[in-house]
Amino acid sequence: MDESLEALEAPSSPKTLNNIRLQVDNGIARIALDRPEAANALNLAALEEIHQTLGELDLNESLKVVVFTGSDQAFSSGLDIAEHTDESVYQLIETFHEVIRRVTKLELVSISVVKGMALGAGCELAAVCDFCFAAEGAKLGQPELKAGLFPTAAPMIYPRLIGLRRTYEMILTGRTYDAKEAEGIGLITRVMAPAQLDAEVEKWTQFLKSFSTPVLRLARRATSDAVNLPFEEGLRHLESVYLNQLMSIEDAKEGVLALRERRQPVWKHK
Repeated sequence: MDESLEALEAPSSPKTLNNIRLQVDNGIARIALDRPEAANALNLAALEEIHQTLGELDLNESLKVVVFTGSDQAFSSGLDIAEHTDESVYQLIETFHEVIRRVTKLELVSISVVKGMALGAGCELAAVCDFCFAAEGAKLGQPELKAGLFPTAAPMIYPRLIGLRRTYEMILTGRTYDAKEAEGIGLITRVMAPAQLDAEVEKWTQFLKSFSTPVLRLARRATSDAVNLPFEEGLRHLESVYLNQLMSIEDAKEGVLALRERRQPVWKHK
């Protein structure tokens, strides 16, 4: 394994990962939420570990994809209510938002895999990823209103995924959706039988790995940057990235040449 990848398996800060597990192998990083005693609730320590780890992973230009998982019982039950106190709620929400920002700005393609429940902030984290796969029987939703609260990332994330009316429905009713219904409204990418889920995610990661690393990362960043811009500004941004950055990548030139010569491209990943 590349030394840089080995280093990423134990990020420099924090020294020890107590709330997540990290595996890095052959272009793919996997982050598993690991607080089974709390149904993978996101406490401040877990959020800080996720944020730090994502930052380090994104700096490694050999990586293509990051996959978020939980357990068979829970992707995440949301923010840890034990830390939702007057003394710590400010830092808890701010750090959660930093994680959401980090995911949206990644050059890595992000995939979430939902088994069991993904509620509250857990649902928001799963949904903000580029692809979200869920097992049949999984439950997703924003139940915060039932506790006298409201979700702080969903109003920004969901209208772009499911439309404004569905966003109001999710937030203002607090209802829980089964995976099939969540797929139907566009909240998740695919739903499948639990026995097939891991194999399907692996198939997608291997497919994404088949692309040129710098081109895939640039396409991911260009898309995420442009989507939040006004139409004309976004179009100019994409034009600039395409002409001034993409066209300087060797693999882009190889891809065009291979297309002309009607053969498979041979990526140099540079």
